[in-house]
Amino acid sequence: MTLGEIFSKALEIYKANPIMILPSLIPIAGVVLGLLFFFAGFVGIAALFDERFVAFSAVGGIILFVLIVIILFIVAEGVTIEMVKAAFAGRRVEIATAWDSSRGRIGPLIWTSILAGVIIVLGYMLLIIPGIVLSAIFYFAAQAVMIDGKSGTEALKASYSFLKANPEDSIIVILASMAISIILPTIPLIGFLLSLIALPYIYGLSTLLYMDRRKRAEGMN
Repeated sequence: MTLGEIFSKALEIYKANPIMILPSLIPIAGVVLGLLFFFAGFVGIAALFDERFVAFSAVGGIILFVLIVIILFIVAEGVTIEMVKAAFAGRRVEIATAWDSSRGRIGPLIWTSILAGVIIVLGYMLLIIPGIVLSAIFYFAAQAVMIDGKSGTEALKASYSFLKANPEDSIIVILASMAISIILPTIPLIGFLLSLIALPYIYGLSTLLYMDRRKRAEGMN
């Protein structure tokens, strides 16, 4: 497919399968429930223990909460990639089927994503530019896990190899996805909702590009 066809196909798949938004809603539900439990637990601890214990518990609770939300978003991305794969292959898109197909790779996906995230954060600490470069290099790591079955450093290397083999198309997809992620949240009142709705399309772009270009490369070998 041409790059234009990939953009169109990602939208076509999403429009035909709006159920693809469901995995991305799970982390949001987790945030809401987590905040409610955190607030209730904090009030209870504050009433029973001293200030130092309360402060320690609050910091620990926040760290745990953030980690759980990050993991939920990683899982949502993995399941959505599986749904894109199913739709592209002409199969019926169902969240239960997508979960059954992807759950064996969710563990490796979480490990790979956290590893990439740590490296990228370290890159941003080194004058920002290395972080930007690393973000692009590892952008297709999730696809390497969910499509090629790789994990950890192998998935990161596969993402780099893919970017190196398809630099122009990859950069365009990355920049377009970044633009969507940056612009939509700035829209008053509905920005957050729109950015949430756009997530399956963003995942679809990178997944379709990865599948199509990997298939093309295999056909040439």
